[in-house]
Amino acid sequence: MRTSQRIARLPPYLFFEISKKIAEKKAKGEDVVSFAIGDPDIPTPAHIVERLCQAVRDPANHRYPESDGLPDLRKAITEWYERRFGIVLDPNKEVLPLIGSKEGIGHIALCFIDPGDVALVPDPGYPVYSIGTMFAGGESYFMPLLEENDFLPDFEKIPPAVARKAKLMWLNYPNNPTGAVASLDFFERAVAFARKHDLAGASECWWATPGRWMP
Repeated sequence: MRTSQRIARLPPYLFFEISKKIAEKKAKGEDVVSFAIGDPDIPTPAHIVERLCQAVRDPANHRYPESDGLPDLRKAITEWYERRFGIVLDPNKEVLPLIGSKEGIGHIALCFIDPGDVALVPDPGYPVYSIGTMFAGGESYFMPLLEENDFLPDFEKIPPAVARKAKLMWLNYPNNPTGAVASLDFFERAVAFARKHDLAGASECWWATPGRWMP
């Protein structure tokens, strides 16, 4: 049985390959400090485990959740953002709980990318940015993150033909894996670039629609 072309194009999962290399080195007796997928290496605090157990015992939580998340949860999220960052969000329009960031990253391309469209993807960057684009039928244009540019993408070096076809731009700061940070000036330039080319922008840390960025 032949699989689809998108499966045939799917590269090996990066973190699986890294785990294999780690296992090989450990088998040789080498001491390895893993900088791979970022799994927690300490137990979840006991009070959180206990609260989860209490919630599981409540029959009200045995049903399917609402598609846009429980209203109380969305309200609590907006209160946390306002308390920590001083940012006011609308819980009914600007908050969408997901089962994890990978779910959102992997599927957001389906909302913006059609076959032939382009996503602007940082390089190096989280593999799911480009994989999600591929599953949506689009192509990734990789923006190099170079030390001489403080690991920031250079928008001026994106070819005009690519920018015209681009629908989505990924940014991630504080950056993974370089550890770089970005200034407010950089994000203002990113917003200007997004407005000029009618882009949506997204990342694990920032979400943007053309002309508006929200942490």
